[in-house]
Amino acid sequence: MITYMEQLLNAASDANLSILKAFREANVPTSTYYRTVAGGDLRLSTAQKVMNAIRLHALQQTKSD
Repeated sequence: MITYMEQLLNAASDANLSILKAFREANVPTSTYYRTVAGGDLRLSTAQKVMNAIRLHALQQTKSD
């Protein structure tokens, strides 16, 4: 099973966006990012916020291209 963080990393990579920047754009505290990287759990609601920020970034990039 793929974790939320792995899914976010894949999506951010595809969108050419740093995962840390994705957390910041989603207005999620960077402490949540660092805690997750260190092996902590990531809530579904938080993962959804970050994924939405990644998708928004990808759409904005497509629009500007």
